[in-house]
Amino acid sequence: MDTVQVECRSLQHELSRISVLKYEETSKNLQEVVTDCLKNTSWTVGYIDTLFNVKRRQFDVSSTNKLDFLYSICEKFDAVPVFDTVKETVSFYKESDISKYKGLKLNPRQYMISMDDSDDADELVTRLYATGKDGISINSVNPTGQSYIDDFSYFLFPFQRDEQRNVISHSAYMPDELCHAILDYNDLVNSEGNAFNKLLTQKNEAETGLTELNNELYTLDLEVQKLLDRIEVAKKAGDDTSQLKAQLAVKQKAVAEKKNQIATIESTISQISASISKLKEKLSFENNFSENQQKLLSRFISTTEWSNDSIYDENELYDDANEELESRNTPPVNVTLDIVNFFNCISEKHNWDRFSLGDIVRVQQNDLNTDIKAILSAITIDFEQSNISVTVTNGKRVQSDFEKIIKTVYRTNKISTELNKRKIEWDKVTENFNIRNDRISVQPAPPAIASDGTAITHKVNDNGSVDITIQWDYVYSDEDKYNIDGFEVYLHGSDDNEEYTFGSVQASENLQNVKYDRRTATFTGLPSNMYYTIGVQAYRRVDADIDINQILLSDIVKSSHPSENPYLPSPSIEVKGSLSGKVNGLYTISTEAKPEDPETGTIWIDPKTNKQELFNGEEWIVSSAGSADSLNGFPASTSTSPNSIPVRNESGIISGSIDGNAEMLGGRAASDYVLVEDIPTSPKFAKGTYIGDGTPSKAIPLAFTPDLVKITPISTEDSQLVIESQLGGYAYQVTSTGLSLIGGDLSYGALENNLFVTGSDSNCRGNKLNVKYIWEAYQQN
Repeated sequence: MDTVQVECRSLQHELSRISVLKYEETSKNLQEVVTDCLKNTSWTVGYIDTLFNVKRRQFDVSSTNKLDFLYSICEKFDAVPVFDTVKETVSFYKESDISKYKGLKLNPRQYMISMDDSDDADELVTRLYATGKDGISINSVNPTGQSYIDDFSYFLFPFQRDEQRNVISHSAYMPDELCHAILDYNDLVNSEGNAFNKLLTQKNEAETGLTELNNELYTLDLEVQKLLDRIEVAKKAGDDTSQLKAQLAVKQKAVAEKKNQIATIESTISQISASISKLKEKLSFENNFSENQQKLLSRFISTTEWSNDSIYDENELYDDANEELESRNTPPVNVTLDIVNFFNCISEKHNWDRFSLGDIVRVQQNDLNTDIKAILSAITIDFEQSNISVTVTNGKRVQSDFEKIIKTVYRTNKISTELNKRKIEWDKVTENFNIRNDRISVQPAPPAIASDGTAITHKVNDNGSVDITIQWDYVYSDEDKYNIDGFEVYLHGSDDNEEYTFGSVQASENLQNVKYDRRTATFTGLPSNMYYTIGVQAYRRVDADIDINQILLSDIVKSSHPSENPYLPSPSIEVKGSLSGKVNGLYTISTEAKPEDPETGTIWIDPKTNKQELFNGEEWIVSSAGSADSLNGFPASTSTSPNSIPVRNESGIISGSIDGNAEMLGGRAASDYVLVEDIPTSPKFAKGTYIGDGTPSKAIPLAFTPDLVKITPISTEDSQLVIESQLGGYAYQVTSTGLSLIGGDLSYGALENNLFVTGSDSNCRGNKLNVKYIWEAYQQN
């Protein structure tokens, strides 16, 4: 029999045919680098989780293709790409958002035929050595001062002890003596955290003061040199130098005093550093474990190396290393099983959309003591045998809340053991745009930022993220202090409404280099509900004999306006168009069957009725009926069912009954009711469409004065408006508890006599250019 073998590849394979010869960038977020990657292709960027745009990564790529480059980008940001081959877009999600547990359980009573669950202890890691860009290590932020981190929680469990060190339960692997020693060591490291923080604060303040004094000394030295030059010139000219010498004596005395102050602070810093060294020594591994304990522990040490050359800050390297170790501190899940091909069973249709590659399923087998939630990584369908071979990997054994609490005492907390100084390779993050000024030794003058609240603006994107733009002024002059190469623009995002000092946590700072002739910079794709501190600094690249770092910097200048330091674009996220996935901790799932085992914060949408329900951790709560099938929890019924709303049957008859008598109605006597001619007219309703012309306050005339107007765009470029007063309207927003309304002013539209108007500001809500809108107007009498 002749056969034809066909190999099919997904459309994104086309990207592997396009070469990337060279790509080198020092600091790019995900949106920026992916946009560069997809340039000159038919593919575009879709959704990006805004947290990826807060991180910056370094890239040095050559001799590859665009598909491999795209996957390497995802690896650096821990992002999962999702390709839409119809629209030719690539979206990027966190693994926790894309791999969703939809409630499917596989066990001997449901679909499971056979299962193979194997533990490979060789893959278990208890000690991880971490290195970042240019070989940086975690010594300075590791509480033990080591270049590695340990986690023996797998071998410690289920060891427990009380406050008197009496053993409640023994470890399955370690002797009690070693368990006691590890927990004592963890307690010591955690208890010394306050002492470290206090010393670091003192050292930080002292080094800040030292920097200021050195700057002042530098200025005084320049003034002394100028006086010496003037004295020499005066001598040659035969002029009187007595006044100049008196000024020189004053300056030289000031220099001597400044040097004494510097010597005092340097002595203080040395003492603090000595105290930090003593604490490190106190926490050293050798001083806390006996030789016998070290020998016992060596049996449980499984070492590996992990590096990420895109991380250039010790704090971020330490955090990522802990996440990496947490993913390796137990034997990896690698379960293979055969299950019934339930796609052949119409009765199991409710589970069809819960079984796809990348979904999380729960596998239970009591005889093998197996209970895991893991990702579906491989599916092979045997059509002849009517079964499916499945592989689930990279999951975790399910733990009870009690087990999770026990394991928290097995680990140490993160404590900074050294002040993390700014370590910026200025030759890589700045450009020498003007080599003619490399001999100028004068410190650059700082930029000027407007203090009236107009320096920082933002633009809202369709996915709820924002692009933040800052503007500044700088003098155009031939004077040395204004002769610069460019600007460094810093951005720091935080959940706290507090001013940030740049250099405190470098790993959380975005850095952007701007040429000297520009006065604006934009940071793209940022979460809109975070507080941002933005600073601008002028710089000049100089020769090594002018400055050892080959760069001179001005002070970092920030806006002084309260609304811009820090800057909050919006207290919530306003999404344009449809919403799916996870936003602010809420999952949105649209399936025919309601999830059986949902997580707290899951929103389920019934695709048939558009009904929405929110799971609060205990029960489902109806948040939107979607249609008139219920009202306040009471269903509609054509029969005389209790606690239901009577509706007409197929014959147009309402079936219902009223108990009582006809003397009273609604608690009122018949005399309380008005005559027929006094009954108000029926409510009025009108609807229509229009095309936006991009102007504010567009007026739409009506035949009546409305009480409520809804404006819905047929596009993702705008949001739906709900207008219910002359004071203003509202738009839908997404918050941590679900959907709600934002606005309340004229920028969201307003009602007037016999008409309504769209948004009044430059956002042109309800009237964006060339966007079609459907409106509905109501009047209740």
